[in-house]
Amino acid sequence: TISGPGFGIDQASALDDAISEMQHLQTVLLTGSLPVKLETVKIDNISPTLGASFVRNALLAGGLALLAVAIVLLLRYRSLKIVIPSLIIMLSETFLILGAAALLRFSLDLAAIAGIIAAVGTGVDDQIVIIDEVRKGGTALSKSDWKRRVKRAFFIVLVAYATTVAAMIPLFVAGAGLLTGFAFSTIVGVTLGVFVTRPAFASLIEIWLRPKL
Repeated sequence: TISGPGFGIDQASALDDAISEMQHLQTVLLTGSLPVKLETVKIDNISPTLGASFVRNALLAGGLALLAVAIVLLLRYRSLKIVIPSLIIMLSETFLILGAAALLRFSLDLAAIAGIIAAVGTGVDDQIVIIDEVRKGGTALSKSDWKRRVKRAFFIVLVAYATTVAAMIPLFVAGAGLLTGFAFSTIVGVTLGVFVTRPAFASLIEIWLRPKL
């Protein structure tokens, strides 16, 4: 994006001046006539119509993905007490990742959106690990036994988290712009998941599943 002011005695002359300055800067950038070396990482051209269609399709795909995950979880566990917390956590993770990107002023591209999907998918895997661990032998456990099973599940989750981050760091550092967004979204997503949404999910499951003894 090339932006800047234009100057003139009226609006038309100011607009002409702004266009002239833009064309001059564009020529400088294309010819490389700068005191520093430039490297073109990626060039994207997206029309407003295509952008609106992309947002609409992304929201539709995200909704269908959540619905598909909910159906699979319902078929697997046959309990809304598991499906509903999972959907709440998946939506929360998505909003947290988008909020982190906005806070850090990180532009989201197609690769970054793919990273969000990967991070949320990893979160579902971790939720299944937690659910299966605490449901072994039933949920009528004492508070100490319940916490011990949750800790065992979180050990598995933390190992998976460390592996994912270790795999994403080289992409983030040497991704040359093409995979940086994917690595950024994935790292932020799994980090927020492990330290924020996974503990919240474990608390929800305890409230909804564990009988009060």
